[in-house]
Amino acid sequence: MPGLEVKNLTYSYKKRKILEDICLEINSGEFVGILGPNGSGKTTLLNNINRWLIPQKGSVLIDGKRIQSMSTKTLAKYVATVPQETSLDLGFTVEEIVMMGRNPYLRNFEREKPEDKAIVEECMKAVGVWNLKDRYINELSGGEKQRVLIARALAQQPKVLVLDEPISHLDINFKWEILELLKNLCKTLKIIVIAVLHDINLASIFCDKLLLLKNGKIFKAGIPQEVITEQNLFEVFNVRLKITVDSDGRPMITFPQPVQNFQKPREFESVHVICGGGAGEKILHYLKARGYKVSAGVLNIGDTDWKTAKDLGVDVVEDPPFSPISEEKAKENRAYIDKAEVVILCNIPFGNGNLRNLLTLKDAVFESKKRAFVLNETPIEQRDYTNGLAAKIYCQILNKSVAFNSFEELIDFF
Repeated sequence: MPGLEVKNLTYSYKKRKILEDICLEINSGEFVGILGPNGSGKTTLLNNINRWLIPQKGSVLIDGKRIQSMSTKTLAKYVATVPQETSLDLGFTVEEIVMMGRNPYLRNFEREKPEDKAIVEECMKAVGVWNLKDRYINELSGGEKQRVLIARALAQQPKVLVLDEPISHLDINFKWEILELLKNLCKTLKIIVIAVLHDINLASIFCDKLLLLKNGKIFKAGIPQEVITEQNLFEVFNVRLKITVDSDGRPMITFPQPVQNFQKPREFESVHVICGGGAGEKILHYLKARGYKVSAGVLNIGDTDWKTAKDLGVDVVEDPPFSPISEEKAKENRAYIDKAEVVILCNIPFGNGNLRNLLTLKDAVFESKKRAFVLNETPIEQRDYTNGLAAKIYCQILNKSVAFNSFEELIDFF
């Protein structure tokens, strides 16, 4: 019997169908990623699985039991959710927040028993936050907070763990770390993990199976090799993408080079690109196609832009996965910046892990008068996960640079 069954599930909101006739089976110990464009029903599907929404038709079963017939407390022992947006009370310590996951097992006003405390400790150790147990939640980084929320969900001892975009707002180096953690928990605890993901390459690397949604229906389901094909992605996302295969046989996407008039003269010959998390894919492709000598860094090995740069033969300053930029690599990055005629800063988020890229560029701009171009598509305040430090440095760079509001503006100049 599958651990989770969704049978003929249909959900509508104000007479508009959001999900239609969804059927799927997931076995214990499987990590399933949900992909699809905005509005395709990804979050709505999760919210039907955890019963935050009630379908007009169909049913959800866990270990053969219908969740519609379970009490709220019973359901919380079967399904745990790490939502996309979570408001955390700043007055609680990490251990107190994780202990909240034991509420389904406690009667009203009942104090935690030694068994509950042992389970909480085990969950915190499993996700690597036991050493933070006495810290307040507002003192933690984005990656640490996400680990705490996962620990709280695990403390419910669920059969199914659902996560809505668990890595979208994380610093680049934490994305790989969180997905690897989820993969390991899935296998060791034999639980089902279902996550909405936007990074197709990371979904391909970590997920056992993928679910590709289009207009509220399952367009394709299966292993990554069956789902991530050029034709499937074109039909769902309406974009032509090139598919390559990594050393493990997993499909990986790259953006095709933009079609441009390459007859216009180049003002520069060499460009260094500061990117990450896929923000530099199109730029790297374009610059190489235009004949520029391109370098990039610092990028974590396995990052989407790292793979793109490697595929294109771009010189890359690289650091191990999910590790903050080392002083040695920052110096190497500075050497590439100094060697290049100009630098392009892509529209990337900044956290403690990649803040050194910003500091290195600032030093080059102010000390060496390095000419910099900034792709400023999203306000830095929405991409700053350093409590304002990155925004302050970014604005200093911006005052000494040329800013572009879109990729089209940038390539028109280059």
